[in-house]
Amino acid sequence: MKLILFDLGQTLEDGDVLLPGAREVLEAISALRDGNGAAALLGLVSDFDMPTEPSEVPEIQQRYHALLDHLGIRPFFEPVAERVTLSTEVGAFKPDEAVFRAAVTKADPALAFSDVLFVTENRGHVLAARRLGLAAAHLRGPGQTDGEVDSLADLVPVVREFVSDAGAQVATVVVVAADGDAGAAAAAAGLAWTMLGEVLVVTGPAARVQQFVATAGAAPPVPCTVDRQHLRLVIQIGRLFQEEHPEVPVVVDKGRYLVVALEPGAGALLDRPEDGHYAVRPLPTDAVVFAQRAAGPRQGAAPAVDRRGPVAALSRATFAADLGTLAGSRTRHSTGDGFLAAVDWARTELAAHGYATQVQTLPVGAGTTQNLIADRPGGADGRGVVIVTAHLDSVNLRGGPAAAAPGADDNASGAAGVLAIGRALAGHTGGHDLRLILFGGEEQGLIGSRHYVAGLSPAERARIRAVVNMDMIAGRNTDTPTVLLEGAAVSQEVIDALAAVAAAHTSLVVQTSLTPFNSDHVPFLDRGVPTVLTIEGADGANARVHTELDTVESCDVDLALEILRMNVAFVAQVLDER
Repeated sequence: MKLILFDLGQTLEDGDVLLPGAREVLEAISALRDGNGAAALLGLVSDFDMPTEPSEVPEIQQRYHALLDHLGIRPFFEPVAERVTLSTEVGAFKPDEAVFRAAVTKADPALAFSDVLFVTENRGHVLAARRLGLAAAHLRGPGQTDGEVDSLADLVPVVREFVSDAGAQVATVVVVAADGDAGAAAAAAGLAWTMLGEVLVVTGPAARVQQFVATAGAAPPVPCTVDRQHLRLVIQIGRLFQEEHPEVPVVVDKGRYLVVALEPGAGALLDRPEDGHYAVRPLPTDAVVFAQRAAGPRQGAAPAVDRRGPVAALSRATFAADLGTLAGSRTRHSTGDGFLAAVDWARTELAAHGYATQVQTLPVGAGTTQNLIADRPGGADGRGVVIVTAHLDSVNLRGGPAAAAPGADDNASGAAGVLAIGRALAGHTGGHDLRLILFGGEEQGLIGSRHYVAGLSPAERARIRAVVNMDMIAGRNTDTPTVLLEGAAVSQEVIDALAAVAAAHTSLVVQTSLTPFNSDHVPFLDRGVPTVLTIEGADGANARVHTELDTVESCDVDLALEILRMNVAFVAQVLDER
C-alpha cells in the first residue's frame, strides 16, 4: 500500500480557490492500484494555525475541514481524522520529522516512510522529506518558474510510477569523477541520487539511468537490483557492521560509510541505539553524504598564519612522546586508574604551560570519570572563546573494562593533539579565550561532552566562536594523507575555513560531511554550536581501534602532524578575529 501525501496551500489551492486540474488529479490518483490491487491512500499534511493552549486544537481543525468543504475536496481525504494532519496538533511545522511521522502513522501504522510520496511546491520541503526517506515530488506552484513536475496534470504519471513500483529499483551505482555537479545532473535527468565522494548512487527507470550514464560520461555502471527503499547508510565503523552482519550485501564501501542492502524484514537493524559504534539509517535522497576536495600544494596559497608562528611551533618529537606516554598504560577505561593517571599527567603538562586547569567529576554507570578543562584568556573586550577537544579514554569492546586497550589512535592521538595545540599557542596573544578540554566517558556514549554541554548557559554557548574536536588523527587508511571534516549545517563556515587552511599549510586530501555521528562534536551540534570533527580519512577501515592492537607502532605520526598543522593554524586565525 502507498500513501500520496499532499501539501494544500499553493499545491492544490491558492487563496482558498482550488487550482486548475486539482480535482481531476485527485480523481485519477484515487483510481490507481498497486500490483496487489490495493488503492493508493490520499492524505494531507499542512502547516496551519498554532494554538496557544491545547483546548483550541479542535476548533482550529474544524476551520481547516471547513476549507476542504469549501474547496469540494474533503471526500478525497475521508476519514479526515486519519488522512489529514496539521502542524496545529503536532506542535511543529513541516519539514520537521514529527509532522511527517504523525501523518504516516495516522494513515496506517504499518506504512514506512519509503511507502509515501509527498507532493508540494516547496522545494526545501521536498529535499527535507527525501532526506528522511520519503519519496517527494516538487510541483511547480503558482508564480514559480520551475519544478520537477510542471503541472498537476503531469503529476499523474509520476504517482502511477510510484504506486506501481516501476521506478523503485536502483538501476545502477555509477562511478563518476569527483564532480560536485553530478548530483545536479542526475536530478535534472529526473533521477534520485546520493553521492559518497566520487561514487553516485542513482535510482530510476533503467532506460532513464542508461541515458544518464551515456550523457554524463560516467565509468561503466555497477548493476544493483535492490529496491531503493531497502538501501541503508551505515555511518562510522562500517567494518564492525560487516563483521556482525556478513549476510548483508554491501553496495558501496567508503570506509566510514557503507551503503548496504537490507532484505525485507531486516529493518530491526534500524532500531540500534544512536550512541552505538555505528548507525544504520535510510539512505538519504538527493544528498551528498560526503564530498572530497583534492590536496592543495604545500606551499601554494598564502598561509593564513605565519609559518614561523604556531604552525612551526608544533613539535613532532614532543607529540610522539606524548602519544607514547598516553598509550603506555594498559588501559584508559573511563572509570579506571589508568584514565585518572592520564588526567593528572595532562593537567600537570598544561599547567606548566600557563593554563588554568579544572576537573569536572561525573558519573559513568556505577563509577565516575572526569573532564579536564584548561583555559588561557584572550585580551579583547567582549571576547569569545575557541574550544579544542578530544576524548582521553580508551576501550576494548570485546575484552571489557580490564582488557588491554592502549588506544593509541583512538584516542591518545587526539588527546596528544590537544596538548600539542596547547603548547603551540601558549605564547600566542589572541583576542579571544582558548579552552582545551579532554573528555572522559566518550566510549560509553559521549558522557563527558554531553555533561559539559548541558552545563553551559545560553550566554556561554553564545560566546563560542568554534569548536574543533579531534578523534583518531593518526591512522593512515588511504594512499594519500586524508582528513575528514564532519559537522552539520551550522558548521559550514568552520568546515570551509579548515579546508582552506589545509590547502595552505598541508598536503591533505580533505573530505567533508554534514552527517555527524557519535563523537564529542555531536552534543555541541545538537545545541547549535559550530563544531567540526577532524578525523583520519576512511576511519571505518581501521580494524585496530577498540582492540589491544591499537598501539603506537600502528600510528602514522606524520599524518597526525598534518592534521595538527591545519587545526592549529585555524585556531590561531579565529583567536585573532575581531
